[in-house]
Amino acid sequence: MATMSRKWLLLIVAALLVIAFSIAWTASNKVKIAVIRLLPTTESIPREYGIPGKTDWKPMGEKRISSSNNPNARQVTIGRALHTDTHGSDEISTVFAPAFAVDWTVEQDMFITEGPVFDSAGNIYFCPILNNTDVMLVSIEPEKGERRWALEGFSFGCGTPYVLIDPETGKDVIYLGTYDRAMAVTTEGEVIWDVPTGLPPLDRNIMEPPKHSFGMNYIASYDAVIASMGDGSVYVLDRKTGRPLLDKPYVMPGAKAPVNNFTLPENVARKANQDAAHMFGGYSDDFDILGAVLHGAAGEKQKVTNFFSVDSNSGRVWIAATLPDEADGSVDGWAESAALYGLDLVRQGDRYTFKINSVTEVPGGTASTPTISADGKRIYIANAFDTVYAVDASNGDVIWSKAVGNKVTGSLVVAADNSEIYANTKSDIVKLFDRGDRGEIAWFARLDMFKPGLFQQNFNVLGAELGANGLTFTATVGVLMGKMRFPYKVGAGFIDRETGDIKYFVEGGEDSVSSTVTGPDGALYIGNSPLRRVLTRVILGEDKSPQSVMGGITKYKPIYNELIVRDALWAAAGRARNAATLNNPAVVEQDVFQINQLLDQALRALPVAHAEGRISQPLYDAMQRLIKAEKETITSDSTQLLAMADKLETLTDQF
Repeated sequence: MATMSRKWLLLIVAALLVIAFSIAWTASNKVKIAVIRLLPTTESIPREYGIPGKTDWKPMGEKRISSSNNPNARQVTIGRALHTDTHGSDEISTVFAPAFAVDWTVEQDMFITEGPVFDSAGNIYFCPILNNTDVMLVSIEPEKGERRWALEGFSFGCGTPYVLIDPETGKDVIYLGTYDRAMAVTTEGEVIWDVPTGLPPLDRNIMEPPKHSFGMNYIASYDAVIASMGDGSVYVLDRKTGRPLLDKPYVMPGAKAPVNNFTLPENVARKANQDAAHMFGGYSDDFDILGAVLHGAAGEKQKVTNFFSVDSNSGRVWIAATLPDEADGSVDGWAESAALYGLDLVRQGDRYTFKINSVTEVPGGTASTPTISADGKRIYIANAFDTVYAVDASNGDVIWSKAVGNKVTGSLVVAADNSEIYANTKSDIVKLFDRGDRGEIAWFARLDMFKPGLFQQNFNVLGAELGANGLTFTATVGVLMGKMRFPYKVGAGFIDRETGDIKYFVEGGEDSVSSTVTGPDGALYIGNSPLRRVLTRVILGEDKSPQSVMGGITKYKPIYNELIVRDALWAAAGRARNAATLNNPAVVEQDVFQINQLLDQALRALPVAHAEGRISQPLYDAMQRLIKAEKETITSDSTQLLAMADKLETLTDQF
């Protein structure tokens, strides 16, 4: 009888908690937070995943390609810029490790909001924000994360570097741009040029978020590097010499975007910055760095609030920025409206200036990076609410729009194949098709990686990256509360490109406002910027997320390296089989180029898998011999491509 009474009592208490929780959810944020702090919490448990199988995804028909013959206009195998390439596609042409484990986190006292990026050898480059050692660019090696070298300098205005293939030498060169200073550096850290940008020098005592650079990009048509700042300033420099192409930096029209998200109360901001102080060289009452990051990520208090893209076909620059103050009908110093701008460089005497070719209003503004299709014909962007837009690159007209259920964060992922688009929202990952005159939703990823504890749920936290076998992503379990997200635990995973199912997930690592990126070895790398987890600890209590916050770079190393070999060969076979059906020589040539990239990846992963004991000596010898033979004899002939596809598919059956 007593046992029965206790059961009823527990049921009544649980029911009252659910009722209180439901009522509080319609109340103010303060009430919601108070309720969450009082709610009982149970442990969220990560689900277990087996060894991922091969994907059913295949390329179909002609993929979109760039018309430029510049080596930097081809599909990349590694992240060379923020959002991977000049178009902001967030796509690599090779495969990801479909299974991985946390390997290391290094440089833990550095808060990294953008990057990292890689050179062809797999070395890693990133810029910390306001670190305590006064370095502006750091390079580490991929095996253990040991520092190779660092460049000294004030890092506040520094965004993601661009790792460019020199069109003349084929060597990698690192280009770095802050607000007032730009540099070209070899992969060994030797400075090629170091020039002022033409913008006023940064004052170390007045650290203004609008003077942050989101990173460097490349205009192949002019062999020039370009950077855009939060205050709308844009500079363009000759790639070889650093000489400015503009008479003076261009300034985007518009005014600062207002705060539409939420502002941290003073006591919360103070505690949050104290919790993260070890990443910023100490805490100062004079500057709310985490508040600045929060507003920047939400697209607030600046003209430009995310990275920009450059079309390798036309040289046109696409920047999302605010409209002029008066465009919203009220001259008050704030811009309620934003737009996608298409800008062209035009000659003016012995220099250049920018001419605005098109302006496409984006309802409510955007914090989304414009993403360009590989052929340069369409631009994809999201508004401040829940809608994705496809824009005609020739005139800026909206072709179609599609609601995806929640606000898109970061950049849209735009595939070269099958007219696929992937939207990273505040809660989900959504796959869409561009059907020409309309957008069509294919799936919402089933983010079920944790078995959530009481009053918790799974949700997406970081932009995904697309490869030939799927998507890598980071996600969390925690509390979603209106516009606020409170992660308790984080981890990284792999999603099947065809189905949207999670094929693998591992808990660990750190929260970030950057992007998921992949190195030549198939490993995942995250630049740690634990903004949301700091807020979780301060607002909801450290017991909700007890691990101390850490900056730096986290590596998720591949496990089961034979799966990289398998997936690379499977993707190469699918590419060869599709290419054999095509009549467009330019597209077939690009397909053959990608097949070679995939076969090279398989050859790199083979000895690693063999050393791990995952591939026997006879199989290793046979596969290495067969793959090299296919590379030596590959042509664009359809009969030969079909024969290659048969051989590669047979090889994948060995796993």
